[in-house]
Amino acid sequence: MQYFWINLGVHLLISLVLLIIFLWAVKRNRQHRWPKGFLFLLPTVLMIFLLLQVVLFAVPRVLDTTTVLRSTYRIETGTIESVGVLKHNIEVGGVTYYVNPFEFDISEGSEVIIKYTPYAHYAYSIEVKGETEDVSSEN
Repeated sequence: MQYFWINLGVHLLISLVLLIIFLWAVKRNRQHRWPKGFLFLLPTVLMIFLLLQVVLFAVPRVLDTTTVLRSTYRIETGTIESVGVLKHNIEVGGVTYYVNPFEFDISEGSEVIIKYTPYAHYAYSIEVKGETEDVSSEN
């Protein structure tokens, strides 16, 4: 779970930095102090990046904090269709789940059971179905 909290902190920090840079750019616009004329558009570009950062990353993670604190995860089963380049996300059933790349060793084509948070789709645990079925079939 530490990965979730670190991830949340990093995204909130990125949002804060973008907000500070946006406010600085707005102040420069009001004072007409840009060396190049086209830089007056910088606040607009920064606001677009800030809104995308907040809506796509920060808010879903903040909403998931109650799920993590209560340990009330959702459960999904399926086959891993793809694994991200940095192994920080997987795709199961057309939905992307974010995983701790240091905790899970998973590969494409594996049947898995995923416990995840509802908004950010952070995978709390991933169990490979084949491993649990092999143990039960041996008994």
